Formats: sequence, C-alpha cells, structure tokens
Amino acid sequence: MSANSTRRAARGPEDPQASGGPHLSGPASQALTPAPPRPEDAAPGLRTYLFDAEGEDREVQLSEALVRGLCASQLLWVDVPGHQAGELEQVAALLGLDRQAVWQLADPTPRPQVESYGETFRVDVQAVCEQGGRLRGDELNIVVGSNFLLTVHPENVGFVEEFAEQQRGNGKVGQLTAEAFLTALLNWHLNSYLHEVEALEGRLDGLDEAILQRPSDQAFLSELVGHRRRAGELRRLLTDHRDVYATLSRPDFKALADPESARNFDALEERFERAVAAVEGLREAILGSFDLYMTSLGQRTNDTMRVLTVATVLMGMWALVAGVFGMNFELPFEKNGPHGFLVVVVALLLLTLAVFWLARRRRWL
Repeated sequence: MSANSTRRAARGPEDPQASGGPHLSGPASQALTPAPPRPEDAAPGLRTYLFDAEGEDREVQLSEALVRGLCASQLLWVDVPGHQAGELEQVAALLGLDRQAVWQLADPTPRPQVESYGETFRVDVQAVCEQGGRLRGDELNIVVGSNFLLTVHPENVGFVEEFAEQQRGNGKVGQLTAEAFLTALLNWHLNSYLHEVEALEGRLDGLDEAILQRPSDQAFLSELVGHRRRAGELRRLLTDHRDVYATLSRPDFKALADPESARNFDALEERFERAVAAVEGLREAILGSFDLYMTSLGQRTNDTMRVLTVATVLMGMWALVAGVFGMNFELPFEKNGPHGFLVVVVALLLLTLAVFWLARRRRWL
C-alpha cells in the first residue's frame, strides 16, 4: 500500500509527458467521460463512480484509459455486486490488481481480515443482514489502491447503497485519499450495526411498557428470549471485526499511510470499541427487562396472595363460629331459635365488612 498524499505530492502538477497518460483538458479528457462498452472494457453489472473535485462527480464506464488518466483531484470507486470470477478478473486487470487478490475476491472467506499486497491492500468485513428472522453477515470485500477503491459484495447490501447515494454529488470526495474514503465506508459499516442496536432498544422500550401494563402476559418471556438471541448474534458479528480495526490502527500499518489517514484509522478503532460497548449495553438492557418482568410477576403473585389471605381469614372466621355453635353443649343463647341465627349471621356479615374495610385501608386489596 502507498499513501495517496505522498504519491500526489511527488507527482506535483499533472504533466502529460511526465505522467505518460492523457492530460485532463482538451480532447484527451474524453477518457474520463462515459463511453459505450467496448470488448476490452469491464463487463456490465458493475458500477463505476468517478469523484472529481475539480469537475463533476459522475458514473462512468470502467476502462484502461480511465484508470491511466486519473489525477490527484480524482478518486475512482468501482462497485461489483457479485463474486463472478470472470468479471472480477476483468476488473482486476484494468486496475492492475494482484492475481492472488482476484482469487480471494472470487472465493471470499467469511472471516473479517486485512490482507496486504504491497501497493494495495484488502479489507474484508461482514455486513449485517436479516434472513429468516436471524442475523447473519454478508461478505463485503474492499480493495484499496493508490487512487481507487474496489468493493465486492452480494446484491442488496443496504448500507453500501445508502453510502453511495450520499456520496454522489458531494463535489469534494475527489480530494480524499483512497484510505480516507475507506474510513468513511467503514464508518457506515459500523453505523449499520448501531442502527440494529437502536432498533432493538426501541423494541425493548415498548416491551417494558407492556410488561408494566400487563405483567401476567406469558408471551413477554418468549419475546425476551428472541431479543436476547438477536443481541447475541449481533455481538458475535461485530466482535469478529476486532482484528480488522486493530490492524488498521497498528503502528506498522499506519506507517504506510499519510498522517491524516493514520488519525482516521485511530478514530475508527475508537468508534468500533464504542459500538461494541453499545451492544454490550444492549445485553444489559435485555437483562434489565427480564428483571422487570420477573419483578412484575412477583408483584402480581403478592397481590394474589394478599387476596387469598383475606379470603382465608374470612372463611376461617365463619368456620370458627359455625364450629363453636355446632358443639354438643346446650347454651341459653342456642335456644333463641331463628332469631338467634339471624343475629349470628348479621354479626358475621358486619365482621366481614370490617375486615374488608381494614384490608382496603391497608391496601391489601
């Protein structure tokens, strides 16, 4: 890998005789304008964006003349949605990539890593996506050169599309080095994980409110189990990138980059650690929701036990009086007939009302 700023400073102003390539003005500038596909151009399906700080950002046709005509104020991004070996070999030939890099792009490893090829290096990351209700990672392979960046990934990787939409028409992206552009892309990569964290936090907030309103609903436990599993999947996918971000911020790796890119790599590693902390905090939030659910169940059980206690006291009181008057002893009061029975029943009813009043006053019911 070589630093863009060093290469550009050494080149100085563009000179057609010194650079061996076409000058940016005049008829030769047609090399940087969209052109119809030719047999030697890359196959259709890929997207090529030319960011020109001194001109107009636009989508172009990748060709050998385009690559040779790049200058210090331009940055080329080639996006290949797919891992077709033939298409990748054609793109690699136009960009001058190492053949080993082409083989590894056509058959990518699922493990995030950083691989160096001298003048270029490759960064493999996992883009988080959902399939069948479970989180998994889609391979995103990024090759960084002196003034270009190549991305290879499956179709419909959401954050790559969003990143491309934001960068179109920026007007200043061409001033960035390829390493700085990589930093911006990896920031969006981390954002995709943080968006998952925010979405899960929103579901947990709604679940907490529902638990407080309906503590006896047994469906909450299965929801908490699903959220816990999703947080675990998210954490495993994210922490697999620890070596990638640690490698980019290593002193020996940063020595090959310009000072600004080195600072960007350091900031990127710090943001990665904050993202990991956010996922860890999400796990703590899920445990807090589980504690809230168990506390609500305990409170519900306590309320039920208080009602049962009051009912047991009342039933025991009636049973005690009935037992006393059912003993085989003759007392004067027992000879009062129906009048005495009504007096006992009324007395028990008054006592029952007194117990209910006391229970309500003490907030047992």
